[in-house]
Amino acid sequence: MRSVIATLVLGIGLAATVQADGIYKWVDENGVVHFGSQPPKQEQVEVVKPPKSDRFKQWQQEQNALVAERKLATGAEAGDSDNSESTPASQSKTDEDQSAKQADARAAEMAARDLRCRNAQARLQELQSRPRVREVDAKGNYRVLPEEERQQRIRQTKDLLQNDC
Repeated sequence: MRSVIATLVLGIGLAATVQADGIYKWVDENGVVHFGSQPPKQEQVEVVKPPKSDRFKQWQQEQNALVAERKLATGAEAGDSDNSESTPASQSKTDEDQSAKQADARAAEMAARDLRCRNAQARLQELQSRPRVREVDAKGNYRVLPEEERQQRIRQTKDLLQNDC
């Protein structure tokens, strides 16, 4: 009887942890589709099942900012190469389209800048409030930042906030 109860408790605990994680889908450079609980940094990722964590919400905001920056870059390239029309009516439409694109680009740039500033402020607060800061390296291992490196990152973040925000 004890083993049945222990098995049930363990099963419920495992089900709760599996349910809390998100599921991500991406395609690698060879065209192979992958699913995983951790999204890769380089590839475009589709969220199959979003997790309910604050860290995911922050990641999602960062991804939206990256998409906005890419649209901004492609919009600027399209605007530069789009001067083949010559009639006055079509020129005014083109000017209106370009001004609308520029307004969208400015709005996307401001949103991305605002997100970068908020992230930098949060990073600065974390660096200043915690004497021991851990980070995850490329292999997934944790390492504690030495005090010199922590102070250097605090200075860099302050400079970033002062110059860009």
